[in-house]
Amino acid sequence: MISILIPTYAYNAYPLVKELYNQCLDINLTFEILCFDNGSKAPTDLDNQKINDLAHCTFRALENNGGRSKIRNTLAEQAKYHWLLFLDADVWPVTTTFIENYTNAIKENTVQVAFSGLKYKDNLPIKQKSLRWTYGKAREEISFKKRKLAPQQFFTSANFMIAKELLYQYPFDESLTKYGYEDDLLAQQLNKNGIGITQLDNPVYHLGLDDNKVFLDKTEKAVENIFYLYQINKISYKSNRLLNSFYWLTRMKLIGFMRIVFAIGRKSLQQNLCSKKPAMFCYDLYKLGYLCSIANSKLS
Repeated sequence: MISILIPTYAYNAYPLVKELYNQCLDINLTFEILCFDNGSKAPTDLDNQKINDLAHCTFRALENNGGRSKIRNTLAEQAKYHWLLFLDADVWPVTTTFIENYTNAIKENTVQVAFSGLKYKDNLPIKQKSLRWTYGKAREEISFKKRKLAPQQFFTSANFMIAKELLYQYPFDESLTKYGYEDDLLAQQLNKNGIGITQLDNPVYHLGLDDNKVFLDKTEKAVENIFYLYQINKISYKSNRLLNSFYWLTRMKLIGFMRIVFAIGRKSLQQNLCSKKPAMFCYDLYKLGYLCSIANSKLS
């Protein structure tokens, strides 16, 4: 009935798989769990091999890293059931009825794509992870009530379910090999084709928080990704706040000025973002400044 698909990279996914496995057994569900490592060749591959000891569960270490989109498409291609439940390896179900909640949504027969939300622990783990935690609490931990008001706006690939034939029709874009925005692009494609995203109250905790400097590096890669998508007209400035700001700076011929401001203030922004209390305004300014710094000045 459900194929649970978990891409991982140098992360021990066995505890998550065991929890999901037990939840599936508790409700006598027909299921499989596929967990593929994206070419990390890390020691965690040995931990993840234990997944193969569980019935209906498979772990495979891929030889090469083809990017976040490709591994998700690969998992979908290997799946044998109609419903695909995608989960990141570093999440944990908030409830012990997590799988049952998804199956109940399926029984209602009104779902094609469902996003169930993310949560973060209430206490900052350590200062070195303050930026990822603050960003998660401020921008990703969206209440079910708020998500229902704008269902097409809220979506990530960390915790969602989709019908297999629908993902085959609108796969993750494999031209994206760097980090970030592959799920935004999928959501936009679904929206363009009139496919609604059902919002469920069935969140997971995001546990695997990056250190501040690592997350800043990933942020830069994500900005490079979205600029690439913008250049090739795969994503509109109207669908993204960062691109919208960039578009209007371009119209007002202020890209060059913003580049200079960012070059002068970059270190100060980094100091704030790596502090115990990073400001999301500084984070947004950093992304916009970085985008302006890499943009082609001839882009209109």
